[in-house]
Amino acid sequence: MRKERWSRDSLGFWLYRAHSQASNLLRRTFQAHGYDVTPEQWGVLASLRIAEGINQSQLGENTFKDRHNITRILDLLEKRGLVERRIDEGDRRAYRVFLTEAGRKEQERLQGLVNIHQQVLAEGLEPGELASLRRIFEQIVRNIERKA
Repeated sequence: MRKERWSRDSLGFWLYRAHSQASNLLRRTFQAHGYDVTPEQWGVLASLRIAEGINQSQLGENTFKDRHNITRILDLLEKRGLVERRIDEGDRRAYRVFLTEAGRKEQERLQGLVNIHQQVLAEGLEPGELASLRRIFEQIVRNIERKA
């Protein structure tokens, strides 16, 4: 029986490669500008900027992190003074998550780097190509979710 290798013709290969390289570039960009933030931590800060006070479980869903990963990320961000968790008055077993003032400032500074990062990723693509690419990725996600 012949062993199949992950082919460079595989859609999964290119999705993984694009994600991995984009994530590594963003991490290096943050580090080059003196920020000790991972792309995953950035995603949490950005999500909180949009929906501050969201409960921890919903934040995990919004950022595609399981319960253990979102807890680990929040522990690190809380230790650095960027977020704070408060007991949810409606459900004392749950926590709501808020940016601290330092977290808001950090998120704002990082946003400029992320905007540049997005421009780098889109370099050489026409607006119509970007719109098509988004539609294609949305369809791939729908296909996956339908099978999940």
